[in-house]
Amino acid sequence: MGFIESIKDCFGEWEIPKEPIFRAVLFGESAGYFENVKSILNYSENEIVLSLKKGGLKISGEGLYIKKYCMGDIVICGKILKVERV
Repeated sequence: MGFIESIKDCFGEWEIPKEPIFRAVLFGESAGYFENVKSILNYSENEIVLSLKKGGLKISGEGLYIKKYCMGDIVICGKILKVERV
């Protein structure tokens, strides 16, 4: 029995996505890099809401700003306190 099969035995059946919905890399509290972004839905220095290919992400913090946004990739700087799916 392989690793994935043993997890299915413990937790029940679930579907493994063929491609990731998004990818996020956080650099402490000071920056975050996010992939698979379709658009920016809301932008303020305390909250940035991103539309993904499937669903969305809400980044909350202080002094947030967009450093780079190009071809589905975005870099957000500032004090990132919370990242959650919406």
